Amino acid sequence: METKRIGIILNGVTGRMGTNQHLDRSICAMIKEGGVKVSDDLTLIPDPILTGRNEAKLATIANKYGEETIGQPLKYTTDVQGALNGDHGDYEVFFDSSGTLQRGKFIEMAAAAGKAIYCEKPTATNVDEALRIADLVESHGLKNGVVQDKLWLPAFRKIDKLKKNNFFGKILSVRGEFGYWVFTG
Repeated sequence: METKRIGIILNGVTGRMGTNQHLDRSICAMIKEGGVKVSDDLTLIPDPILTGRNEAKLATIANKYGEETIGQPLKYTTDVQGALNGDHGDYEVFFDSSGTLQRGKFIEMAAAAGKAIYCEKPTATNVDEALRIADLVESHGLKNGVVQDKLWLPAFRKIDKLKKNNFFGKILSVRGEFGYWVFTG
């Protein structure tokens, strides 16, 4: 069986979502489990480099999660453009969990570098900017996606089924609060 490394630039990991949801519970968990088996003869294993603005926070996170996961610090840099250019190794994927107001700039940089792009939601603060970003990535012919983790949870699927069956009647407003356990169906 072949194990293939997938280089992932994780931008914005110093924030709560970037550290907890994406680095710890996703990337590090996949590494600890030996990667993701995608076929009988291929396993993909993530190889992250952490990027962000605050070198001290990056170092702390890289040391903590690297030691727990691979027995040494994870790679990190404040040089996002350098990571995109390959100055710090070969990384095929750019993942952004920075602030929404900064996301467009980082996606533009990743698209110009030809990286596959995956980002946290929302992609932008308004429809025009979200469409601009989507068109930009599509025009570069890049693989891309946006986190949609809540859409397919059992509770939301049940609510959708009830809505389609007109169980609720006319819906005036819906509010979901996640603070942060979200899965009991």
